[in-house]
Amino acid sequence: MGIAKAALLLDPNCGCAQLVLAAVSSPNPNWGSQKSKLEAIDVSKLSAEEKTWHSFLMTSREDRPDVAKSAMAEHPESPLINWLATTPADFNTFKIFAEKFPEQASASYNMMSYAYLRGDYGEPNQEMAMDYVERSQQMHYGPNSYDSMAEHYASIGEYQKALELQLKAVDFAQFGSPYWNFARIYYAKVNQEDISKQLIKNQKEAQDAITANDYETYSKFMHPDINHMTGDSNLSPFYTFNKASFERERVITWKSFELENMDVNYSPDMKTAVLTFYASGSYIFNDTDKEVAYSTRGSSVWVNTDQGWKIMHSSWAPNKNGVGIPE
Repeated sequence: MGIAKAALLLDPNCGCAQLVLAAVSSPNPNWGSQKSKLEAIDVSKLSAEEKTWHSFLMTSREDRPDVAKSAMAEHPESPLINWLATTPADFNTFKIFAEKFPEQASASYNMMSYAYLRGDYGEPNQEMAMDYVERSQQMHYGPNSYDSMAEHYASIGEYQKALELQLKAVDFAQFGSPYWNFARIYYAKVNQEDISKQLIKNQKEAQDAITANDYETYSKFMHPDINHMTGDSNLSPFYTFNKASFERERVITWKSFELENMDVNYSPDMKTAVLTFYASGSYIFNDTDKEVAYSTRGSSVWVNTDQGWKIMHSSWAPNKNGVGIPE
């Protein structure tokens, strides 16, 4: 996009630059702008190759493979037109392109590396995947090859190496970089043990605040845009847990409450964590001074937000032969 806009500064009528801006736009008819950009181009001033590309972009997604084949027959020596026929649905198309256009094969090598990694050319081959992504990098020094290499290392659990490579991709342009997302994921993977310890600490501190009826402390773990739903160990319906929950009259006073056997599991993007745990202790009814032994299992869902890890959901249930809180 940057190159195309720079070209238009020199020549506002540059057809190729206009086509690039259309090609990188969304073709979605509901919120995309590709069609309007294509319709604004004066096709009569395009070269034969550019006209073919324009016709391809104006074609519906389902018809593009057939159009690409016809275009290749018309422009057999055009790398651009031949590239239109490549597709992840058939990774052999990238091999064919690389053999025909070795000087323009960087993107093909990058895609081939994924094919070797996934086993699209036979058995998965990590060594070949690395070889081809390195070939891509040698032909075109840019962030995408570092991103690909990072993904390859992540696929075998080497997250520290993946993080180092991903940060190199980010270094090409930090602001608004599309590579930041994976950098955050790899960072979280590398530091997963420390994050888990902090989440366990958060859960214990949040529970201590609940039993002590301390809303100020508990509010540190709440997010203004997250509706925390919870289900108590008396198996009553789920409800929203908020400030009002701390203002209700209490029929019991906690004598002891301990969380134990705590475990943390994460979503693939490391943005959601599910904590599971067991709780034991006892409480006393305020009106009768009767003490009840408490034994439950529970879980909670925490989300990594722009304000840190915040609680989103929790659920409790009595252990077998155990007792939860009263209704």
